[in-house]
Amino acid sequence: MAIKALIRCTHFLARRHIPHTTNFDELIDLIVSCGAEDLKGFLERARLNATYTSKVAVVEFVEAVGLWAEECLLKRLRQASHFSIMADECTDVTTTEELSIFFRWVNMDGQPVEHFLDIVPLKATDAKTIYSALVEFMKDKNIQISKLVGMGFDGAATFSGKHNSVQSLLKKISPHALFVHCHCHLLQLACVQAANATSGIKHVYITLTTLWKFFHYSPKRAESLKAVQQVLDLPELKVVKPSDTRWLSHERCVKAVKASYSAIVIALNNIYEQTHAPEALGISKALCRPSTLVAIYLLDYVLPQVAKLSRALQTERIDLTAITPLVDATLNTLDDAMLPAANWVLELMDAKNEIEEVTDITLTTESIATFQGQVAEPFIRMLKANISSRFISQDIVSSFGIFDPKKVPAADSSDFHTYGEDLIDVLLAHYGAELPAKTAGGDEYTKEALISRETREEWKTFRSYLSKKPKGNLHLQLKELTTSDMLSEIFPNISTLANICLSIPVSTASVERSFSKMKLIKTRIRNRIGQSQLSYLMKIAMETPETLSSTQLNDIITVWNKKPRRIAV
Repeated sequence: MAIKALIRCTHFLARRHIPHTTNFDELIDLIVSCGAEDLKGFLERARLNATYTSKVAVVEFVEAVGLWAEECLLKRLRQASHFSIMADECTDVTTTEELSIFFRWVNMDGQPVEHFLDIVPLKATDAKTIYSALVEFMKDKNIQISKLVGMGFDGAATFSGKHNSVQSLLKKISPHALFVHCHCHLLQLACVQAANATSGIKHVYITLTTLWKFFHYSPKRAESLKAVQQVLDLPELKVVKPSDTRWLSHERCVKAVKASYSAIVIALNNIYEQTHAPEALGISKALCRPSTLVAIYLLDYVLPQVAKLSRALQTERIDLTAITPLVDATLNTLDDAMLPAANWVLELMDAKNEIEEVTDITLTTESIATFQGQVAEPFIRMLKANISSRFISQDIVSSFGIFDPKKVPAADSSDFHTYGEDLIDVLLAHYGAELPAKTAGGDEYTKEALISRETREEWKTFRSYLSKKPKGNLHLQLKELTTSDMLSEIFPNISTLANICLSIPVSTASVERSFSKMKLIKTRIRNRIGQSQLSYLMKIAMETPETLSSTQLNDIITVWNKKPRRIAV
C-alpha cells in the first residue's frame, strides 16, 4: 500500500507538470501529516536508505509509470490491423530540436484514436534525419512498418515535399501509405492568403498586431485600458496576439477588440493626451476609420465560421469522409455574409448609435454598402476559393465516400447496378496492387496488396446490403465494418478499406498540443531535465488517466520491480 501511495504522489505531480524531484518529499510529508497511517507506518519502519522518498526514487517512479504507459499503448498499436504516423518538430527551451511522434489507429470499439508515443531529439532537421528517427523508433519498439497506411504532417517541404521529403522516403518502404497535409494548416493558410489579398482586411490585421504590441509590452498602458473598461462596465478583456501561424488567434483577437472597441479608443486617446505617444494617436485614427470598424464586425462573423471548421478538424475521432460535408457547410454559411441584410450588418447598425457617442466614427448605410461591395465580397469570395482549392480531395480519399449509405441509389434505380464500381476500381488500383518497395535497410522487395481482386464482387453484395439498411451515418457505417465479426467475415476486403479510412489522420492537432505539454514540463527553471525523463513525463501527462486504479498500480509496481534492488520491497 505504501509503494502505491508513493506512485500515486508521483503520478499526481507529473500529471500537473509540477517539478517532481523538488516537491516529492514535501508532498509525502503533507500527506502523512493529514493522517495517512499506512504511509506513516511504512516510513517509520523502513530503513533510512529505503524510504523511497529521495530524488532518485521519484525519478525511478516516473520511469516506471512512463514505461507502463508506453507498453500499454504499444500493445494496442501492435494489435491494430493498420496505423498512421504523425510527427512534427519544435525547438524546446534549451534550443534542442525535438520530434514529437504520434500514431493513429482504430481501437477495439471501431473508433480512431491518436496517441503520443515519444519525443526524440534531432541532431538536424533535414528530411533524412527525421525519416531515420521515425524508422529507428518503429524498429526499436517492434512496430511493423508494413502496417503503415497513412502519414500526417504539416506543409513544410521537409515533411511534405514530393521528392526527398519525409513522406516520400516513408512511401518507399510503405508504398500504400497515403500522405495527408494537415487540414488545419491548410485552413489557416487559406485564411491568411485571403486576408493578404484583400487590402481592406490586410490593413485591419496590421492594425490589430500594432494594437496588441502597444498594450502587451506596457503594463501601464494595459492598466489604462483596464480602467476604462471598468468605467464603461465592459468585460476586462486583453487584446489577443494575432498570428498567421497560430490557429484561431485572429478570431480571438477580433472578438476581444470588438467587445472593448469603445474602451480601446478612449484609452488610446487618454494615453496620447498624457504622453503624446505617436503610436497611440496612429492606432486611434486607424480604429476610428469607419472601414476598420465595419471590417471588425465582418471578421467577427466570418472568422467564427472558419473557427468552427478548424475545431471540428482538430477532433481525434474525425475521419477523411467527414471533411467534404463540413467544408461545404462552412462555404454555404460564408455566402450569408455577402447578403445586404447579413447578420453582422444588422448587428453593426444596432450598435451604431452607441459607438458614435464614444468615438468620432460616423456610419451610414451607404458607407456600409460600399464596404460590402469593395471589401467584404472580394474577401469572402477569395476565402471561399482558397478553401475550395486547398481542400480538393485526392481520388483515393474521395473514393471512400462510396460507403455512405445515404448516397446509395434505390435498388430499383437504373444507377444502382453500377453505383460505386468506378470508385472501387480507384481503391483497387492503389490498395489492390503489389508495389515495389524497400526495407528500412535499403533492400528492394515487392509489397503485397492490402486487398484482393475479389473486392469488386464483395462490393456488389455489400451495395445491396447498404441499400436495404436505414440511411444512417457514414462514420457509423465504417465503425460497423471494423467491429462486426459477421461483416468482417462476409466482406473482408471492404472491412479492410473501412479500417484504412479510419486510420488515416485528418490533422496534426494532437502533435501541436504535445508541444504545449512539452513547454509546460520543460521550462526555463527545469531546463536541465533529461530526455528520457521528458519523454516519460509527457507520456504520463498525456496518456495516463486522472486517477490510477489498483490494478494499474500493481502493473506499474511490476515494472518498477524489474530494476534490481539491494533491499527487497
